[in-house]
Amino acid sequence: MLIVGQVSSKEEANEITFIAKLFIVGQRARFLATNKQAIGEPDDEDTEDEEES
Repeated sequence: MLIVGQVSSKEEANEITFIAKLFIVGQRARFLATNKQAIGEPDDEDTEDEEES
C-alpha cells in the first residue's frame, strides 16, 4: 500500500493510520485463510488416515 500526499489535520492522520491497520489485518486474515496449516486444520491426507483406523 502506498499513500501519497499531505496530511492536513490530526483527524486525517488518524483515519489514514486506521485504514493502514485494517489493510494489514486483512492481509493477515487472507494469509491464514489460504494456509490451512497456519490455522491448525488437518490436511486431506491426514483426514483419510483417521477414517481408515
